[in-house]
Amino acid sequence: MSTEKPLWQLLLEDPSNLTCDECFAVMEYYADVLSTAGADLLPKVLDHLRRCPSCEARHGEALRRLMASQSEDNGASQPDLGESDGSGEEE
Repeated sequence: MSTEKPLWQLLLEDPSNLTCDECFAVMEYYADVLSTAGADLLPKVLDHLRRCPSCEARHGEALRRLMASQSEDNGASQPDLGESDGSGEEE
């Protein structure tokens, strides 16, 4: 029997119960939803990121890679996300 939960069950979980892999699966889903104006779903992921240093670091790195790829595609410079995460703390 598989221990993986369907995405719909992950979305109902208390964020403190999500594993790191589950959190990133939910974040990928949220990215798709957010691109179509579903901002009300983001709080669970943000809550996990605030409480999980490992996921927060992976998230920051994923954002940096995304911004770097966008910069390469557009030929434009992008802001340093480490300075604009809203936490007031530097990396």
